Amino acid sequence: MIQSKEDLRRYLEIEEKKYHKKWYFNLPIMMTEQQVLYKHARFLRKAEYATNNGKISRVWYLFRLLRIQTRYGISIPLNVLEEGFEMAHLGSVIINAGSHIGKNAKLHPGVCIGANHDKAPQIGNNVYLGPGAKVFGDITLGDNIQVGANAVVTKSCMKDGAVLVGIPAEDISK
Repeated sequence: MIQSKEDLRRYLEIEEKKYHKKWYFNLPIMMTEQQVLYKHARFLRKAEYATNNGKISRVWYLFRLLRIQTRYGISIPLNVLEEGFEMAHLGSVIINAGSHIGKNAKLHPGVCIGANHDKAPQIGNNVYLGPGAKVFGDITLGDNIQVGANAVVTKSCMKDGAVLVGIPAEDISK
């Protein structure tokens, strides 16, 4: 959670490196995919900082964040993702507000992280969620886990370095 200006600066520096781009102004029609994703990350982090600290600028950042999320089919609530998250491509990404995702998560299009009976997943650090991956329910995923394309994870997995694939997802990292 971003509580101070130093936290905000650190989050933005880490995510700038992830998207390999310096921020510069460009018309929305001419923006590359990576620039749009970095723009989304910046507005998300600035909205988190402004909201957590009661800044009046939160209205502006929330408006800009909602605008870009609506345009590109992204639904990521505030204070769910830790530092260093990366979206691989533009596309639908839906995350429940009750969930928590650790540091350095990589999300692909079609990822859905949802609650089941008001209990949302808690996901560890360095997690890779492949295209179309679904994670839902009262589950916990450990660190360094990879969830394959179109896998449906309904059970907890705390094994470090597990590879989850299939419907329902099973660990194949043996």
